[in-house]
This record gives sequence, C-alpha cells and structure tokens, in this order.
Amino acid sequence: MNKLKFIITFLLCSLIYTGLKAQQSPKKLFEAREFEAVIDTLTKKSEFKELNLDELFYITKSYGRTRQYSNGLVFSNKMTEKAMKLKDTTNLVRAFNLMAENLIDLNDITKGIEYCEKVAPVFREKDSIEFQKLCFKWGMMYYHNNQYKKAHDIYNNITLPKYRKLSLFTNNYALTLMGLEKWDEAIVYLKKSIKKSKNNRSVHYSNIGFAYLKQEKYKEAEVYLDSAVTSISDNTSLYNQKSIYSHYFLMYKNQNNVEKAVTYLARIESLNEAIFKQKISEKIKALETSSKQLEFANTRETTLKKQVKIIDNRLALAEKQKIWGAFILVILVVVLFAVLFIFKYRNIINAHVQIQTEQRLLRSQMTPHFIFNSLSVIQGMILNKEDKKAIIYLSKFSKLLRIILENSREKLVSLKEELQALQNYIDLQNMSRENSFKYTLKIDENIDTSIISIPPMLMQPFVENAIEHGFNNNFENAEISIFIHFKDSKLSCIIIDNGLGINKTSTNKRKSKKSVSTQISAERLKIMSKELRVETGLTIEDRSQFNEQGTIVTLTLPYKIEKEDA
Repeated sequence: MNKLKFIITFLLCSLIYTGLKAQQSPKKLFEAREFEAVIDTLTKKSEFKELNLDELFYITKSYGRTRQYSNGLVFSNKMTEKAMKLKDTTNLVRAFNLMAENLIDLNDITKGIEYCEKVAPVFREKDSIEFQKLCFKWGMMYYHNNQYKKAHDIYNNITLPKYRKLSLFTNNYALTLMGLEKWDEAIVYLKKSIKKSKNNRSVHYSNIGFAYLKQEKYKEAEVYLDSAVTSISDNTSLYNQKSIYSHYFLMYKNQNNVEKAVTYLARIESLNEAIFKQKISEKIKALETSSKQLEFANTRETTLKKQVKIIDNRLALAEKQKIWGAFILVILVVVLFAVLFIFKYRNIINAHVQIQTEQRLLRSQMTPHFIFNSLSVIQGMILNKEDKKAIIYLSKFSKLLRIILENSREKLVSLKEELQALQNYIDLQNMSRENSFKYTLKIDENIDTSIISIPPMLMQPFVENAIEHGFNNNFENAEISIFIHFKDSKLSCIIIDNGLGINKTSTNKRKSKKSVSTQISAERLKIMSKELRVETGLTIEDRSQFNEQGTIVTLTLPYKIEKEDA
C-alpha cells in the first residue's frame, strides 16, 4: 500500500514538474541548461504557431548543446531566412554565428569557410561583437583547414578585452601560433589558458606537451602530457583524450620507443571505436528528434488541411451569397422598373382619362339643344323684325362660341375670361326667355381674376342646370346669384338659385343629361386636384332644408396663381 502511494506521489510530482517546466520561457530553460526541455517545448509550439526569432535562437543553441548539430543547422537556416524576411539585421548576424557554429561542429570545414567569407561583409560596425564571435569559429575553420596564417589573422580581429581573456581565445590563439610554428609564444598563451580554465586543463596541458614535442623537448613534453592524462575528467571529450594519446604516440614514435607507441596506438584505436559509437548514438538521437519533428510536421499538415477545407467551405458559402446577392439585386432592379412602369402607365391612363373627359366636356359644353334654341331665337327675332335685338343676340352668341372654342384648347384659362364667357352665356339665356331672370355676380375684393387660372367650363354646367331645370318659362322672379371667394387657400364658387330645387327636378325627363354633366364635372375636379395639388369639391343641396326655395351648388375649384410680370 505504501509502495502504491509512493508511485502515485512520484507520478504526480513528475507531472507537476513537467508542467512547470513547460510554463517556463525558453530563455529561462536555456539558462538553466534544460536543453531537452527547450527543444520539446518549442517543437510542440511550432506545431501550431511559427516560432519567433528568439525562439529559433534558443532551439538552435539547444540542439548544439545536445550535439544534434544537423538539427541545429536546420533551425539556424530557418532563423536566417526569417531574419532576412523581416529585414532584422541584428538577428541575421546572430543567425550567421549559429550557422557557422553548427558547420564547424559538423566538421564541415570547407563549407563553413565559404559561408563565413560570404557573410562577413554583412556585419556592420555596430555588429562588431557578433563579428568577433564569428571570428572564433571562422579562425578555427582556417586552422582545421591548415590555413594557419589566415586563422591567426582572423583571431587578431578579436579585440574585445573580455573575449581575449577567455581561455577559449588563449587556447585557440595558441593553436594558430603553433600552426605558424611559433612554439614559445604558443606555450605562453597555453599556460594562460591553464590558469583561466577549470574544466579543460587536460587539453591545454596536452597542447603544451605537443609544443615541446615539436621542439623535441621530450622530457618537458612528457611532463605536460602526464599532467594532461591526470586532468582527464568526465567532461573531457573523447576527441581531446584521443589528442592526448596521439601526442604520446607521436612522442614515443619519435623516440623509437615502439613498445609504448604501440600501447598508445591501442588506446587511440579504442578511443576511435568509442568516438564511432558516440557518433552513431548522436545520429540515432538526431534521427529520433527528426522523427518527432516529422510527426509534428504531419500533424501540422493535417491541421493545415482542415483549415484549408474550412476556408474552402467559407469561400464556397461566400460565392453562394454573392450569387444570391446578385440575384436579389436583379429582382430589386426588375421590381423598381416595374414600379416605374406602373407609375408611368398610370400617368398615361390618367392622361387618357383626362383627354376623354375633356372630349366629353366639349361634347356637352354646347349641346345641340342649346345651339338649336339659340338659332330658333335668332330666327324668331328676325321674323319679328327685331333686327337690333337679333344682331346683339347673334353677336353675343358668336362671341360665346369663339370663347368656348378657344378655351377648349387650353387646360387653364384666367378666371376673368371664364367669368366673361359665363356672363355671355347667361345674357343669351336671358334674351331667349319670355321671363328673364335676375343675375348677380359677387367676387371677393382680395381676388385678382387676371392672375388666377382655372379649368374652363366648370361653372357653366351648373348655371345651365339652374336655368334649364330650375326655372320654367312661367317662372317669375327667377334669380341666380354667383359668389366667388378665396379663403384658406381654397377658391370657391357658390351658385344659388330660387328655382324648383334639386329634389323636384330629379324626376325631370332630362335627368340623364344633367347627371352626365355633373359626373363629368366631378371627374374633372378630381383629375385637376391631383395635377394642381389643391383641394377640390362639389356639393349640391336643396334649399328646402333651410326652409328656402331653390338649389345651392358649392364648387371648390382647382386653381393656379400666375406670377405677375415684374
């Protein structure tokens, strides 16, 4: 039971520890030398999001620290591309250093030298620190390529005091001096390295031993090589151990000490085998990491395919919406044109109705009966030798005919002209009757009949009805009063007679004719009301309801006020 609790607690602690590590920033993990954690964290992140320049820097450095130089080379290349894309020169030179670092670690010396020579001109004066960092790798590449003079010159570019104090600088600088066979000067720098170095003293001892060996100072060489062997620790790389034993082998070979030389040759072979195994192990580890990255890449590809499918669906939906939008727009345009067509069609119909009404009006304005009666009256006057009266009657009749014909061609005539025509008509009617009737016309003082225009022959039919149907020949004291007034933007005409009244005349045998003229007048009022945008109306009342005799016709006339000439 206790064992089970321990396992559960251990697992929980492991999960919490892993979670805390995942939450740490790559920079903090790298500074804590948690290189594997940096690689895992940023590899998972790259599955869903593109890494930024800092993250590319730390994952590249972490691959280098775990000896996965091929992967480091891939990410340093990505960092270079991204920095160039963003035109970030500061990070670009950092990426150059990482690329050179991985090339030298991969022992790809020729390519590394070409690369450094290519990128070196890119470094600006303010990038001098990054350039001096590049010189550490660039100089060593020349050294490993046996170009010692160039290596020495490149290292002389490293002028920053804190860099020149590093054991890495003093050791590498000593190597360039050894390449130039400046043994004593090299030994001086190597001894400085020993003082500053805590972990790699075996390397420096070995190099000093080699310098003495090249000067055939075998006793001094053996002392330093022995010190190198005793300084070997777990941190001493196999390559450095091999170098120490190679110096031993060379020393004993030069001294013709075959037995010891063979002994160290066996150790060298053993180290070669160990180095080979280490390389295989590193390759396998790199492949495992690459496999994980491939798996992540496949997952990301699947995710991207899903995203592409979603985008395709959205595009298809947008295309459908676009088609529907166009269809609706066409429908709206068709409806708009239909509305315009209907509106125009109605206007045409209204105009047609108006023309028909006007034609019907013309036909009703001068009825054959009136003309026949007028001609009969003239004939009677001539036969009765009432020449003067006949001439006056004929003059008024011809004048009335002319006015009616002229006005029939106009949509609007002045109120003054219309009242003159009405006056002529009433005069003719009075002259033709045995019992004349009294006629009065009153116009409000505020009305200027010359500037107000109205449709012609609107009042005449109702005056005619009053005369023809309200008064018979025996009717005495007949009287017609017409009032014109203008109030509240309404032009009214009130026709009052003291005849039989509309109720009694409703049974008259010419009822149909009267109804037609009233209907036409009502239609004209309705049409002109729309056209002139004024209120119109027609009411016909029998005066018996006011205990009087006769009929009252109230016309609210359409009108237009003409502008007076300035």
